[in-house]
Amino acid sequence: MSMKNIFCLLFIISLYGCSDAQPPTKPLYQAILPGDPALFTKRVSPHKVKYKKSGGSMTYVMKEVSKYGKDTYELAIYFNKDESGIPDLIYIDKNTLGYAGRRLEMKDYIIDVKFENNRFLGKLEPTAGSDYNEVKYDKEYLHNAFEPAVINYFITSLPLEKGYKASIPVFDLNKGSQMFWSNIEVLGKEIVKVNGKKYDTWKVKSSGIKEKTIWVSTEVPYAIKMKTKGSFGTWELEIE
Repeated sequence: MSMKNIFCLLFIISLYGCSDAQPPTKPLYQAILPGDPALFTKRVSPHKVKYKKSGGSMTYVMKEVSKYGKDTYELAIYFNKDESGIPDLIYIDKNTLGYAGRRLEMKDYIIDVKFENNRFLGKLEPTAGSDYNEVKYDKEYLHNAFEPAVINYFITSLPLEKGYKASIPVFDLNKGSQMFWSNIEVLGKEIVKVNGKKYDTWKVKSSGIKEKTIWVSTEVPYAIKMKTKGSFGTWELEIE
C-alpha cells in the first residue's frame, strides 16, 4: 500500500473511528436536527482552507453546486496540499446543512450514497481485484442527520456561548449508515495562535463516534484546530 493510501486510510479512521465502543444512540442534550431554526446556516459559505499535521496535510474546498435536485455545498477533501488525486466529495444541503450525499473513491472500493425522502440510499462497490464485498445502503429514518467528517461546520452554525450544549445526529457508514448522536459542549472562548497569527475561537468538546476537541473560529466558517482523542494527533490551520 502506498504512503498516500495509508495516509488516506488513517485520516478516515480518525474521522469515523475503529473502536468497538458504541457511540451514543440517544441525545444527551437538546437535539438539533438539520433545518432547526436555531442553526445559523448563513455562517457556512464557500471557501478553501488547508490543514497540516506532522507527516500529512489536507485541503478543504467548499463551493455551491446543484446536486440531487437541490442547492448544496460540495465539500472536496484532498489528502494533500496541491489538490491532486480524487477528492472525498461530501454534499451538504445548503438550506438545512443536512446530509445530501457522498462519493469516496479508494483503491479497493467506491462509496456512493445519498439521503433522499428520509432514506439513506446507495452502495459500497468493490473495485476489480478487491477483497471487499458489496454493501448496499437502503434504510429509512424519521429525520435527516449530519455528516461527521465536517462536524466543525455544523458547530459554527450553532448559537455558541460558554456552557452551550446540544446533541446532533450523525450517520456512520462503518456501522451500516446507523445514526448516532454527537453531544456538543462549549467549554469557553480561547485564543489560538498559528504561525504568529491569533484567532478568537470557541473551544468545543464533541463526544460521539469519536471524542474531539474543536476550536472553531468566531469569524470564519471552519475550525482553526481539531484534536481527536486517542488517534492521529492534532490538525491545525495552515497559513498561506
